[in-house]
Amino acid sequence: MSKGLVDVSYKALDECRTRVHIASKDFALDEILKASKSQTPADTTEPRVLGMIPGVTDLAAKIDAVWAAVRVELGSGQGRLEAVERALDEVESNLRKAATASGA
Repeated sequence: MSKGLVDVSYKALDECRTRVHIASKDFALDEILKASKSQTPADTTEPRVLGMIPGVTDLAAKIDAVWAAVRVELGSGQGRLEAVERALDEVESNLRKAATASGA
């Protein structure tokens, strides 16, 4: 616990940072698929696996677009959580520096 001008629980900051770190890993597509025991989808969907229905090429392209969007969104969420983790680390570091500078 800080005894400076601001009362801070470094343990609480560390716990928060740890939980954010764990949550960021939950956004990794490979980990999500691994936990669900599913296979990682191919980069492109082969239209022939969908059969011989009319518009199968367009359907395959739309499936690929959905997976691309999922990858982007999960990556974005993971990136934001990683940014929060770095920010919490910086907050703690700055608080410690300020406490040292103030003689606390």
